[in-house]
Amino acid sequence: MKKSKAFTLIEVLIVMGILIILIGLAISVGRWAINRSNRIQHMDAARTLERTLLQYKNEKGYVPKCINAENCQPSTEFFAFALGYRGDDAILKEYLEVTPFDGGTDATYYYVSDDLGQFFLVCVSLGGVDDEYKGGAYCTGTGIGYIPENNPIPREQLEVEEVSEYLSFIDDSDWKDGKFAN
Repeated sequence: MKKSKAFTLIEVLIVMGILIILIGLAISVGRWAINRSNRIQHMDAARTLERTLLQYKNEKGYVPKCINAENCQPSTEFFAFALGYRGDDAILKEYLEVTPFDGGTDATYYYVSDDLGQFFLVCVSLGGVDDEYKGGAYCTGTGIGYIPENNPIPREQLEVEEVSEYLSFIDDSDWKDGKFAN
């Protein structure tokens, strides 16, 4: 009897099974890497906004007052207006290190200050607009542990899911498709 040099059905199925497992692993690692990259980009954008506000404060002596969404100046959606994406009152645009501002993938940026304009927080949702995917939030600024006045964000909650409950009444600007959305 002549021996065939072809692969058997079992050998082909084993190779296909191994390939399917490897492809599944590659997809999950790729998805993790993309999510991690987006998270880092949002955190970096929040730190950029913090540096911008610090430069503004160094020149003016205070940060723009924005105690809550109702009395934020120049209006609600502070960053959309202050960076010149809406309206004519781009009070922070000249202080940006890099223009135009790049907020990364879809997210919500939050801003609040004390009533004297000395302490402030810049926060960003890490799970999409209004933390749709429950990724939590990242906060930075001089007001950590001090503001919001009635329920300050403690230091140990800078990058955890529970921070979102603190942000529900703070002024927010939605970043979508590479710009602050309407």
